[in-house]
Amino acid sequence: MYFVGLLLNVDYGDALVRARALRVLRASGVRAVGVEEAVDAYYVHYRSPIFGGRASSPVWERFLMTYVKSHYYGAVSAVSRLNHKASLEAAVRLLKAFESYLRYLDSYGRVWFGRGAREAWAAAMRQIRRHLGDPADVVELYRLFKRLGEVLGRGRSDSPGALALSVASDPRRVRLSRILAKALALSSRLGALLDGVWGLGEEEERAYGSLHRLRRAALYAKALALGAPPLFLHKAASAELPVYRQVGGGDKGIYLLVDKSGSMYGALGGVEKIAVAAAYAIAVLRRFKNVVIRFFDAEVYDPVSDVERLVEVLTRVAASGGTDITQAVEAAVEDAESRELRGYVLAVVTDGEDDRLNPLTVREARAVFRDVVFVLLGAQKPPPHARAVWISPNDLRLAGAASAVI
Repeated sequence: MYFVGLLLNVDYGDALVRARALRVLRASGVRAVGVEEAVDAYYVHYRSPIFGGRASSPVWERFLMTYVKSHYYGAVSAVSRLNHKASLEAAVRLLKAFESYLRYLDSYGRVWFGRGAREAWAAAMRQIRRHLGDPADVVELYRLFKRLGEVLGRGRSDSPGALALSVASDPRRVRLSRILAKALALSSRLGALLDGVWGLGEEEERAYGSLHRLRRAALYAKALALGAPPLFLHKAASAELPVYRQVGGGDKGIYLLVDKSGSMYGALGGVEKIAVAAAYAIAVLRRFKNVVIRFFDAEVYDPVSDVERLVEVLTRVAASGGTDITQAVEAAVEDAESRELRGYVLAVVTDGEDDRLNPLTVREARAVFRDVVFVLLGAQKPPPHARAVWISPNDLRLAGAASAVI
């Protein structure tokens, strides 16, 4: 069977090529195009296109060539080239834009010359913008999500290009993504500020060292250095000098509940409280290996394990007006018991605006978790049976001074 298409550097009969095209068609749900158009839509993003083939539809050829010559294509192709997931996402959105354009032509008539033609191709560009987003947003979001994945590490960002394309098409999600940009800028310094206040359950362990570690030595070692210098030097030289050093007890596990209710979109020190909470979550993900993060408002959301899920929760789920800390703590307790999360610290990041918090729930959590800590954004009082850490506007000003290095 002979297959046709616009691209000379693509084998339209190849099994992998057609399998990718069928996947594009399934994901897009469009019915106005066939496999060849889907191949064009995918490979025009995946490779540098070489045109010269024959399109199955003159409307598709004009639409695609108009797109490729536009600044939209320049931004999208920069993040999709040789990236399967990003090319798949771009192809799906391009086919949806084309189907919307066909509906426009059916409504207003297919005009191929004069003013009608100009209006038709202006409509094509409107559909491209609607489904692919602003080119500047695509580039900005790609840089943000790529940097976020680099900061978190451990393979937490699968495809920043595909993620950028999925967010850029919705102006509301683009605006909410600015919260993540602020959070990323705050996260490093904010984590350092909190280390000295809380330490996430730091513990001491007995270790051995040499002279340069004397400042951390136990009282015994200090007394030995003053009372019996020769014996002290001997033990230090043979690495038998006992010292106590801080170890990250939090590495046993952090279970983080992050409030994203409506009140969290208010400001603290000129920064949205949800951005501060997200910065704290990023700092914890960045530093500790065993972390469970769940956002909550009037309900509790599924755990966040990677950049994609973090972006999904913060930019797609609408801010709720309600806050139910009791339900969130109960869900954490049930989850920790069912998954046998031993030795975890439960941390609740919130502005504390919940008058219905049941203190008995917090006390029950202490029987399951190694510790229960409320990270309060503002000056609210913590509930009984829990330790507290406060993040103040002054902390944010100090963090902001370091944001330029992020």
